[in-house]
Parts: sequence; C-alpha cells; structure tokens
Amino acid sequence: MAQHDYVIANQTFPSYRNDHNNSLSAVVSKNSGTSEPSTTYAYQWWYDSTNDILKIRNADNDAWINFASFDQSNDNFSLTVQDLTVNGTGVIPSGTKMLFQQTSAPTGFTKLTTHNNKALRVVSGTASTGGTNSFTNAFNSSKTVSGTTGTSSVTISGTTASHTLTVDEIPSHTHTHPGWQMTEGIRHEDGTDYIPQRGDQGGASGTYTFSSTGGSSGHTHNISVTSGSHSHSFSDSFNLDVQYVDLIIAQKD
Repeated sequence: MAQHDYVIANQTFPSYRNDHNNSLSAVVSKNSGTSEPSTTYAYQWWYDSTNDILKIRNADNDAWINFASFDQSNDNFSLTVQDLTVNGTGVIPSGTKMLFQQTSAPTGFTKLTTHNNKALRVVSGTASTGGTNSFTNAFNSSKTVSGTTGTSSVTISGTTASHTLTVDEIPSHTHTHPGWQMTEGIRHEDGTDYIPQRGDQGGASGTYTFSSTGGSSGHTHNISVTSGSHSHSFSDSFNLDVQYVDLIIAQKD
C-alpha cells in the first residue's frame, strides 16, 4: 500500500530517488490505503483497503465514484454500474438471450428467428415452448361461438280447487211438461175421486211442481300440460383485438 502527493520537490539525489520511487509505488498500487489520499486529483484511482472497493475521483475532484467491489478471499469482483451489480466473467456472457424492442439486433448480438408470432409466458420451472395457435389467430381475429342447448320437456299437472255452483251461477232455464184432462165431479163406483192419469191429455192443462233433485257437492277439474321436447340455439361473434408490442430475441455473440 502506498500513497503520494505526486509532487517531486528539489532535493539531493538520494532523497529525490526515494521520493520518485514512492510516487511510482503509489501509481502501481492505485493509491491503496485505509483512508483516501491527502492530495487528490480528478480521475485519480484509489483502492479503499478497508472496504475493498476500487474508486475513481470524479471530474470535479470533490467525490469518489465506486467502480468495483473485490472479494479478496475468493479472488473475484463485482462491477458496479449505477445501482446494479453484475457478477461473472463478463457483463453479458456469450450465448445469453435477451429481448429487444427493435427490428435489428444491437451490436454484439445476433437476431434469432426460431420463434415468431408467439406470446410470452412467465414460469417458475424449466423454460420451454408450446401451444398450437399463433398470437394473432388467438387474440386478433374474429371468433364465432355457436351451439344448441340440450333438449328437454316439461310436464305440469294438478287439480283445481273444489267449488259449488250457486243459483246465480246457473244459467236461467225452465222445465215444461204435458197437461192432463181435468174432469170435475166424477167419482169412481167405489166413491173415490177421479185421479187424473198420465195419458189423459186434453185441452185443459194444469201447473205442477216437481220435487227438486241434485246435491250441493263441489267438483274439481284435473289438469295436465306436457310441453313438447325442444332446444335453443345460440350464436355470437367477438374480436379480442388486444394491443401488443413486438419484440425480438437476440443472442449475445
């Protein structure tokens, strides 16, 4: 570890040589130390040995910018790009496949054309491909849904409530009957009065009241309705005109 102010003062030869060697030592060790150099310059390197971070002085010479973090135990490092740390032998290893929202692959990448007109799916397991319908066929074309419901029949049965007809509910009507010949003062030989008999019809007629008949019981009507077996057809069209953004897959050379 060595640091230097990079100012070589006028001095005797042995002192000059020692001062010069110290400055070169500071250069080759990136001004390493547990604290920053006392004299700093724009774009100066400094390895912070306390935190194992290689830093570079900014253009205004008023702050340090972290460049990389070092793991001295395992002999590896992580480059710091803004707030993103990228680990590995390179920022983007060769063979890495990435998505780009542009027609041509960027420099250092080769456009892949194996997959076309497909949707993207996020999975937690092994990455694979599948499906049979293209993206535009599934989402950006008119579709018609049609069919027929299953046939069925309905039977309704039951009995109406009992009801007794009243006189006012019976239509107005009369009853007629043939009259009898009325003969006054005729008696039988045994002294009994003559009783008109049916068939003794003559010119005179009389009015007679017949005895009533019938009952007062109510009655009901049975009902049964059966619909024929039938079905319903349906048909409708729709278009899932979904918005989309085209992407390409490119592989790092």
